[in-house]
Amino acid sequence: MSRLDELIQELCPNGVKYEKLGDIASYSNIRINALEVDQDNYIGVDNLLPEKQGKTIAAYVPTEGSIIKYETGDVLIGNIRPYLKKIWLADRDGGTNGDVLTLQIKDRVKISPKYLYYVLSSEDFFYYDVANSKGAKMPRGNKEMVLKFRIPVPPLPVQEEVVRILDTFTELTTELTTELTARKKQY
Repeated sequence: MSRLDELIQELCPNGVKYEKLGDIASYSNIRINALEVDQDNYIGVDNLLPEKQGKTIAAYVPTEGSIIKYETGDVLIGNIRPYLKKIWLADRDGGTNGDVLTLQIKDRVKISPKYLYYVLSSEDFFYYDVANSKGAKMPRGNKEMVLKFRIPVPPLPVQEEVVRILDTFTELTTELTTELTARKKQY
């Protein structure tokens, strides 16, 4: 029996409770001056990478007006063309625009930011987001429906074990991809 199975058996013998995303997180409504951001901490849809690959430095940074603030541990999701699966777990504070959904956890004692990131990186979430998007040429995710997405909320020790397993898997996948790339060059 794995450590995860043991934790689930011990801490969730009757199963895991599912909650609406909007019950555990909300969209950031804090605004900051555009002059407070630079290429490294400004996030627009253009510098969020597709297929859950994180972010790159911004080619465009606003120089006037106010923008939405994000903080370390927030989950940022590209809201234009959700089928591109653009998502990033903030590892710094910064700013973004209205085309990026900035989810802030209401109670980090109840849910871990990295766990929430992994849940929202799932194919189930992106399928749901695409299915509820509006528009044809440049579809946008439906902000209200995103908050209705139901996620499992096990106790924190279970969340931590899930994160540990997925971090290990991600690391091994990255190593394998690097090795395969090196082998292709070698041949």
